[in-house]
Amino acid sequence: MKFLLLIHNNVEALKAFTEEQLTAMAGGRERVAATARELRDSGELVSILNLGDSPAITDVEFAAGTPVISDRSLLETKEYLAGALVLDCASIERAVEIAARIPLVEFRRVEIREVVATEQDFFAQIAEL
Repeated sequence: MKFLLLIHNNVEALKAFTEEQLTAMAGGRERVAATARELRDSGELVSILNLGDSPAITDVEFAAGTPVISDRSLLETKEYLAGALVLDCASIERAVEIAARIPLVEFRRVEIREVVATEQDFFAQIAEL
């Protein structure tokens, strides 16, 4: 089974700490690297996406076919999408176990979604169109 773990940072919770403090609280860069290598080597970690901490995000909505672009500051929200992991593991329970190992998880919200179709699945479905 494949799962997407969406990692949301809480701006308010994290701004009280320096980068050095956050690294130390995560167990150090070596621990983070060791965990990532372990999950990669087991075949459970498919992909890591680390999104930039830009000062603003751009939303695009379509109204009557016309793009409506809105730039808004991340400071307007308490949370923002910081990154994602794609997992290939046996069960939702295992995905939750892996989510619990995300650095600084106590300051983050992790949303777990089952992946119901991959790129290969999608192109296989549209191959005859």
